[in-house]
Amino acid sequence: MHKLIKIFLLILIVLTILIAIPQVKYAIKAALFIPQILPAIPVKPLEYFSGTPIRKEITFKSSQGISEADIYLPSGDGIHPGVVFFMGIVPPDREEERILALAEGLARTGMVVLIPWLDTQTENRMIVTDIEVLVDAFQHLQNHERVDSKRVGMGGICTGASMSVVAAQSKRINEEVAFINSFAGYFDAFDLVKSTAVGTRYDGSETSEWLPDHLTKNLVNAHLIEGAGPIDEQILNSIIATGSWNQHEYDSLSLGGKAVLTLLTNPTSQEADEAINNLNNETSRFLSNVSPSTNIEMLKADVLLMHDFHDKLVPAEESRRFAEALIKNEINVYHTEFSLFQNAVQVHKDETDKTGRLNFVKQALKLYKHMYKIMSLSG
Repeated sequence: MHKLIKIFLLILIVLTILIAIPQVKYAIKAALFIPQILPAIPVKPLEYFSGTPIRKEITFKSSQGISEADIYLPSGDGIHPGVVFFMGIVPPDREEERILALAEGLARTGMVVLIPWLDTQTENRMIVTDIEVLVDAFQHLQNHERVDSKRVGMGGICTGASMSVVAAQSKRINEEVAFINSFAGYFDAFDLVKSTAVGTRYDGSETSEWLPDHLTKNLVNAHLIEGAGPIDEQILNSIIATGSWNQHEYDSLSLGGKAVLTLLTNPTSQEADEAINNLNNETSRFLSNVSPSTNIEMLKADVLLMHDFHDKLVPAEESRRFAEALIKNEINVYHTEFSLFQNAVQVHKDETDKTGRLNFVKQALKLYKHMYKIMSLSG
């Protein structure tokens, strides 16, 4: 009996020592986090080793007045790293299980999570001023009493990821951002417009068919039409409603309006390139302002990129080009591309997914490695 007690105490001491080693701590956190967000794994071991996070609905002062957010705090006391995570356009309901699982999972690993909720998210709109609100959210989280201001990062999904990256380029915070995690974001909005209009994904000189989700088509088309100006917008909406146009309507469109019409009507790659070059100044300026590619040299933090190859909202090639540009600019980047992994975490769900058990394990291992990197960067 005494021998068993000694063995048990020895094991306990060894485990205590190992947990004190940062690399081991990060590995354990990453491993426990994976089942927490995968619906296919019914057992959630992280819940046995952590208390229930505290969730609060808060407001914070922003450039737009007063903005709303949810904040998730690890149980207990102490100072923790933090992350501002932006869900982007047309997010699930803020009570949706996937959001709760993600936010609570991160909080259980010891991270304070702030999720901003902006009016434009449910209006299928992106506006440049929202970027400043994300900067304000970052500074608000930095000043939270439970947060280590030196260990605050930014992240997001889809358009939310790209907007978060642009926010992280701001001179107000770019030296302060500890890390950036982009899940399925676009790198260049002009390229996303072209891919959506033509139905093609681009990887260098290679092209292949890409069928964008209707959410992406609706978002891109709405911004192109809105940016064309009131007269062109009225004509373009009439054309969309009827599915046809006459010569008078076409002649009444400005050069930029004709460019939008081309992009709305299944152009070839060459036609799309010419149309994008002919977009009016307002639309071109908007697309430039919401593109991480525009001021990539302003990024100071390490960047982590995640993308599913079969994503129908944003082509995975966007993250590939982002990674290549970061390397060219000598910015640290960790790029993870999944295959048939969207349904495992149920983000941008693809009903055609036929992930097998072995492939599921492989993709889960990729996620583990990616999460380990996040844990190590957040400290």
